[in-house]
Amino acid sequence: MLVSGQTLLDDAVRGGYAVGSFNTYNLEITKAIIAAAEARKAAIFLSVGGGALDYGGFAPLAQLVLAAAREAAVPVAVHLDHSPDVATCERCLGVGFTSLMIDGSHLPLEDNIALTRRAVEPAGGIPVEGELGGVGGEEDSSGEQETAIPMTDPAQARVFVEQTGVASLAVAIGNAHGVYKGEPKLDFDRLAALRDAVSVPLVLHGASGLSDGDLRRAISLGVRKINVNTEIRQALFHSLTQSLQTQSKGFDVTKLFGAAMKEMQQAVEDKIAVF
Repeated sequence: MLVSGQTLLDDAVRGGYAVGSFNTYNLEITKAIIAAAEARKAAIFLSVGGGALDYGGFAPLAQLVLAAAREAAVPVAVHLDHSPDVATCERCLGVGFTSLMIDGSHLPLEDNIALTRRAVEPAGGIPVEGELGGVGGEEDSSGEQETAIPMTDPAQARVFVEQTGVASLAVAIGNAHGVYKGEPKLDFDRLAALRDAVSVPLVLHGASGLSDGDLRRAISLGVRKINVNTEIRQALFHSLTQSLQTQSKGFDVTKLFGAAMKEMQQAVEDKIAVF
């Protein structure tokens, strides 16, 4: 069922857990994510980024994810991930998305606040996630990422949340999009300070590649939404590589992508179990 992202955040705060936010680009990934959520009886954010909307086309992909959410047997919020502008937020809001993210993290603090506020004002109760600090890497790429990136300052975070009215805050504590180069080192003391500094749930991007122990510790320190993208795409590529080498006879598309969906579903289920 399609629900507001605020409902999922509120439930996570009350329950002391994190909701998984899983990125999709097409039908097969969407079906795998929903199947995993239903198998685990877990609420999720079904997340679509700008790169995915460019790839799939706004109307076809938006309608696909909204239909999948409505038909799901578990609560699903359809989330716009890393929007660089207010216009995209408003467009997604107009077709029925139930959660939005505006990403002004590359801007100076005052400009980030101004951009984020412009996204929050027309949202009409739909939760808006902001980001402060620098989560490294590219959202749609799985290249190796350095972990030496700008961290979120707790004092700035307090100001940012108070002046923007965001429903949640994505933070940088050593996390990065894509594949980590070496072992990631998360700053848990900073995370605890951020939890104490703001009144909204914290969001962790770049969860692919983080250990289960680190994820559980982050949850214990106030993270209530965790984004996963790379590990789903890795499962897709691994399955397709194996199938194309062994099962190309007959060119059976349903078997090719059916196997990939099972592997992606398992990757999502594994994350939900930790969260």
